[in-house]
Amino acid sequence: MIIERSHALNNIPDKKLEDELLLIENSDRELSAKNLLKSAILRYAESNIPIEYWNLNMEKHFVGDPRLKEKYDEYVSDIKTSFTSGKSICLTGNHGLGKTMTSCCILKKCVLKGYSCVYTTLSDVISILTQAPSDEKYLVKRELVMADFVVIDEVDSRFVANDNVSDLFARSLEGILRTRCQNKLPLILCTNSPNIVESFNGQLKASLDSLFKEYMEKFPVYGQDFRKKEDK
Repeated sequence: MIIERSHALNNIPDKKLEDELLLIENSDRELSAKNLLKSAILRYAESNIPIEYWNLNMEKHFVGDPRLKEKYDEYVSDIKTSFTSGKSICLTGNHGLGKTMTSCCILKKCVLKGYSCVYTTLSDVISILTQAPSDEKYLVKRELVMADFVVIDEVDSRFVANDNVSDLFARSLEGILRTRCQNKLPLILCTNSPNIVESFNGQLKASLDSLFKEYMEKFPVYGQDFRKKEDK
């Protein structure tokens, strides 16, 4: 299905995309290889996958909890089954453990199989839902609900510390989660706050907690910040 894309959910600078495509065009690859790679890059950009992950892959570049690599392999080994079953996971753990890289690499595999994908962050979603015009909010909600695979990164309680923001976001998140779950559409959340539900209150808190428990596999990631290791 073709979904209408929201400009608000895309953070890829046009010039960076042009530079990446030009770099491929000027390479010594075969024409067929160039065309395949350019097509992939365009799909990554359309899906808002951060540029730093476009040329990384789990097999060569992942450093972190081996269990996370195994979870990645399990998820992408049969993407059709992951899609039809609505396989949703919540990756929890400290910063620098490879959660974002893993989720982006999953999206890259899904994109290349022809699925519509969206990468975004909690802070971007909150910003759009609280500041964007009504028509843009509608597009964002629809894209997050209708895309085949969605990643929401940086699900962190610090973004919902304000009661008004918390209530607004919780209601929107609940609607997105509930609709995706009812339609068996995969959702991947990455969080540094395993108890993110505790940021909300009342019936919304109970509803979100129920959704998480019923529809999402919670996958804790362990280890040390690999970025600090690289600095040594």
